[in-house]
Amino acid sequence: MPDGDDVITPAAGPGAPAFVPSPRVPDPAEVIADAPLPAPVPSAEQPDLPAEPRRRGKRRWAGGVLALAAALAVGGGAAYVAQREPRDERAEFVAGSAEPLPASPEGSLSAILQLQAQALFTDDEISWLAVVDPDRPELRTRYRTMFRSLRALGVSFFDPLVDAESVSEEGEDTFTADVQIKYCLAGDDCVFDASLTWDSLPEVFQELTFVWRDDQVLITSVASKKSDEAPLPAPWEQSELFVARGKRLTLVAGPGERKHLKRLLPIAERAATVTDRFAGLVGNLQRHYRIYLADPQQWKTWYGGDDDSAMVGYTQTLARPMTDVVLNMAELKDDPELLALTIQHELGHVATLGGLDPSESGRSGMWLEEGIAEYIGWYPQRATASWSREPVRDAVHGSEPPNSIALYALADDADGEEADAFYGLGHFAASCLADEYGERALFTFVRLYLREDSDLDRASEQAFGKSFKTVDKACVAWIRDKA
Repeated sequence: MPDGDDVITPAAGPGAPAFVPSPRVPDPAEVIADAPLPAPVPSAEQPDLPAEPRRRGKRRWAGGVLALAAALAVGGGAAYVAQREPRDERAEFVAGSAEPLPASPEGSLSAILQLQAQALFTDDEISWLAVVDPDRPELRTRYRTMFRSLRALGVSFFDPLVDAESVSEEGEDTFTADVQIKYCLAGDDCVFDASLTWDSLPEVFQELTFVWRDDQVLITSVASKKSDEAPLPAPWEQSELFVARGKRLTLVAGPGERKHLKRLLPIAERAATVTDRFAGLVGNLQRHYRIYLADPQQWKTWYGGDDDSAMVGYTQTLARPMTDVVLNMAELKDDPELLALTIQHELGHVATLGGLDPSESGRSGMWLEEGIAEYIGWYPQRATASWSREPVRDAVHGSEPPNSIALYALADDADGEEADAFYGLGHFAASCLADEYGERALFTFVRLYLREDSDLDRASEQAFGKSFKTVDKACVAWIRDKA
């Protein structure tokens, strides 16, 4: 089955658009719409407050009805600045309802946070800030930054829930509470995929300190809370963000890297167009891609950060509908070729791995994960034209040549030469599979092995019509010959 056993190419009528072959029919949520995303619909209604706290998994949560809104409209290719003239005046917070707030610290905080979420969707910065202590200018600046960054990113879903069991009295009228925030941004599938559940959405965790007096709440501090369930903090929690939107992709940067947005947008758009083809081949079409440009400090903090300053980028799956790319601009900004390759490589990860739970995937497939990302990153050039050819040649003609293309995962403490050889061997393996059995068969194999958890033999039989042992032996010889 040299071209992938389950690839179906429909007959094209006169004037039909070019067909991108896919191993399966995409779900409706995967179809890329030509129309811009709808604008948010303001709502004057206060969310109903439940009589009893809700339960989320093993913990008890107190909160209101989900604050849903459609995604913000996406502009074409223009940079949207998330900063406006400061508005420091404090406005009276209007709840929009005569109903009294629940008579408890957690109930009052929950109600206020839900109303604050409504202010986010109606672009009401004054009401968003009204519950933040006016005597703490740095705190108000942080909340103002959160508001403007979320608006710039096109927030489409924002639901804060107070963990009732975490509420603790720290002093007279002063309390702390843990808050879980479920959210989505423009281009994510949250408001388009009916199969998604609340639990499957991206989330952040914050610890709030607040004053509760006469059933009124005033927030006096906020801190990102470490969690095993989510990489924190999200960029919008701490950074002033600016965005540049293209047809297929959004670039996001802080003030220091903002100057790169205009230059990089067309480069990233071209990479997204290339990547779309491969996303279709594995049945994982993306509505939109999002790339963050990190400065050195942001590289160490966003999504938990990375201490390896020499690393140039990574792909972070936050939840099934959201997979982001983060680039280390300090290592990339002065090397245009490496920058373009890195963007296309990381988008290749989004196309092939996006939406998968990283905690459920082992390291045994790393050779193919990185090999296929290199294949996409260098496309349309072949592996023999890549920078890794020399380390691959050294590896296969050295004293301990690899006897399989399915290499063990790269060690965390591997040096640069080992990493170059590992990535290069993966790239050569992907190129061999494409040359010997066809590109569509290669991506059928990728889908089966990486996305659908088939073992190597089953994936190989279905994609190539041969056992993996046979395929493996042929590609080891192919790599030795081509390197």
